[in-house]
Amino acid sequence: MSFSLRHRIAAITIAAAGLIALPGCGRTNSASGEIRFEGKRVGNGSITFTPKTGPVVGSMITDGRYQVDGLTAGTNKVQIVAVKKVNFAASNAEMQRQAKENAAHGDATGIVERADEIPDDADGNNRDIDIKPGSQTLDFDLKRKAAK
Repeated sequence: MSFSLRHRIAAITIAAAGLIALPGCGRTNSASGEIRFEGKRVGNGSITFTPKTGPVVGSMITDGRYQVDGLTAGTNKVQIVAVKKVNFAASNAEMQRQAKENAAHGDATGIVERADEIPDDADGNNRDIDIKPGSQTLDFDLKRKAAK
């Protein structure tokens, strides 16, 4: 075997070993799943994955489900936002009545009805998760933070 032929075989072997050692090479990392809050499927909203390095990637939540492609493998912070349709008061008098009713139940914010369903501090929201190479199912069941 000539010297140059041995070098070519070695180079091909090293290159092939390098391709085998790169998991997910040529594939995109993706996640899909279901999102629940307090045991109920979330209607609509958004989910974002923020890696320590790399682009932030997200998707819309529709009927409690999501699908995200192009994720960066490794640790990602996941933020889930869910919104609902808010029916606005037909008049100022109705708005004042609703605000007084809410205040009687301990809500003095003056907001008649909130559009956001999931608080930022809900258990399971804004947490770090590990994204693996390839496709994976990640379901989230968020809970209201327990009162202290």
